[in-house]
Amino acid sequence: MRRSHGGLEAEVLRLLWSYDEPVTSRVLWDAFDDDERPARTTLLTVLSRLEAKGQVQRVAGPGGALFSATRTDAAQAADTMTETLDHVTDRQAALTHFAGQLDGADLDLLRRVLGDSGT
Repeated sequence: MRRSHGGLEAEVLRLLWSYDEPVTSRVLWDAFDDDERPARTTLLTVLSRLEAKGQVQRVAGPGGALFSATRTDAAQAADTMTETLDHVTDRQAALTHFAGQLDGADLDLLRRVLGDSGT
């Protein structure tokens, strides 16, 4: 099975976000579906790359290294949206298009958040 560019990194982060505490690479490896499970060395390489990017933290644990995401999935999504907006020529058009794709519940939530912030 061939993943999209960055797909394994995204999957590793998704798995890390699902745990409340840092986990071993073995726990992560076991969390993959059998048909999606990468080689252990590949997983360790991805964890090292994510650590170098500042997205994963490695700490010493009693049975070896423990890994955790440095930010929540919500913070990651917000950073991705902000970075994307920083690269478009027409922010208003991008935001309008984005808002047009939201469902009613998301729009209501956004309105509440913006109302609470005083804007």
